[in-house]
Amino acid sequence: MKFPWTCVVTVSLLLSSVVAYASGTSLKENTYSSSFLSDDLIQQRLQQIGSPVKFKADPAITATVKDFLVPGKHSTQRILGRTALYFPIYEHYLSVNRLPEQLKYLSIVESKLQPTAKSHAGAVGLWQFTTATARQYGLRIDGNVDERRDPIRSTEAAVRFLSDLYGKYRDWALVLAAYNCGSARLNQAIRMAGTKDYWTVRQYLPKETQDYVPRFLAVTYVMNYYQQHRLIPSYPSHQMQLTRTVKVFKGGSFQDISRATGVSTDVIAALNPGYWRAYIPSSNKGHYLILPEAGMESYNEVAGNGTVAINFSGSKRTHVVESGDTIESIARKFRCSVRDIQYWNNLSQGGLFFRQELVIYTGGKVTSGRS
Repeated sequence: MKFPWTCVVTVSLLLSSVVAYASGTSLKENTYSSSFLSDDLIQQRLQQIGSPVKFKADPAITATVKDFLVPGKHSTQRILGRTALYFPIYEHYLSVNRLPEQLKYLSIVESKLQPTAKSHAGAVGLWQFTTATARQYGLRIDGNVDERRDPIRSTEAAVRFLSDLYGKYRDWALVLAAYNCGSARLNQAIRMAGTKDYWTVRQYLPKETQDYVPRFLAVTYVMNYYQQHRLIPSYPSHQMQLTRTVKVFKGGSFQDISRATGVSTDVIAALNPGYWRAYIPSSNKGHYLILPEAGMESYNEVAGNGTVAINFSGSKRTHVVESGDTIESIARKFRCSVRDIQYWNNLSQGGLFFRQELVIYTGGKVTSGRS
């Protein structure tokens, strides 16, 4: 029997081609990894970002960047997706309080943007507050509510805490160190170092804190350059992203809210993780309720929240509070007074909260009986 050597040759050639292609692909991927993850490139890009934390080349930074981009790629893509939920809130309160916007990355270092995160030391929430610090900054913690898990309340407190720390140290690297280990430990390290330069003080800090500022800088890099490393954010659903916020004073269950709005209790719970028992308790100062846009419209109709009934000529419009808005800036934008906005929207205080919906009257004259 004559053996079909031509077939053997053909198969051999095909196998050689496959091996060569696979080798070429592997070589290409290795070339991509080595060139786009080089320490020099990472450091060069970090210097260009303009972080509020003074950059210094350090192997801990580049090692952490590589952890986020390679073995931690899928986790990082989920974190990137969650930025759509929480970064707009952070940006609003940081802007209103005139703090650097990049401080929003601190929450990734603390919790990976998971409001239910809990540390081994008992710190909880997006910003990882201990019970003592949370209560110092007015957060409620009891059997019904843990405001450390509330995206808005915890951010309001975190921004005040960071602002207070900056008032003490006037250096953002030292502020982050104090946020992690406490002012007492940082002050001791400063005395031992004989300087307030963080990169000199660092060696006298606890090991976790020594890694803390480099980790912040690594997160800053990843958040700014993830696209260049082919990471794709895993975003939540649109109804989770397109939300409105209202302050409620009367108690109510998630089940009642779901029946009134058509929003599932699972979505309500995901947007409002600060309530332990799927129930919002009564409060004189009010609790925040976050709902998808359509659900909030239904909720306001049922709950009777919102504006006063007045007579007016002209047009009525709504304005949703966005990042950096203050009641003064909104009044300037619509050429009305702060008092007008407060009156039209039943606001007892001037402070606004993120994604609050306001009614504004323009182009006419209000004819209600205001004094």
